[in-house]
Amino acid sequence: MNLFATTALLVTVGVSSLTAAQAPSLVVAKFHADWCGACRAMGDVATDLANKHDGQPILFVTMDLTNATTKRQSEMRAAALGLGDLFDANQDKTGFLVVVDAKTRVEVARLTREQSLKDMSGALAKALPKP
Repeated sequence: MNLFATTALLVTVGVSSLTAAQAPSLVVAKFHADWCGACRAMGDVATDLANKHDGQPILFVTMDLTNATTKRQSEMRAAALGLGDLFDANQDKTGFLVVVDAKTRVEVARLTREQSLKDMSGALAKALPKP
């Protein structure tokens, strides 16, 4: 299932109606814009992380701030996911990923182009709740 379909599913059924096995423990929000040099420097790191952590309870979403239309769609996506405050605090910034505890909506890590993929992956592993 692609990122858009996953977000649509969560909006349709609501995160609270998902079973514990289906609900994410972490949300990784990529703040991106096509014109952002830092975003281009990061490349496909969010996709690489999603592939590396496949099967783990991590939801990856993109907050696309490229233009007014994508920004408004991202704002609605954030609101639907209970991340409106996170979006508001970062709506004018791009080129990073924010790791959020899905239950508390608290930021637990910020991943930037200064980190290697290995370091980013380690930060995600560290942020996941222990069984």
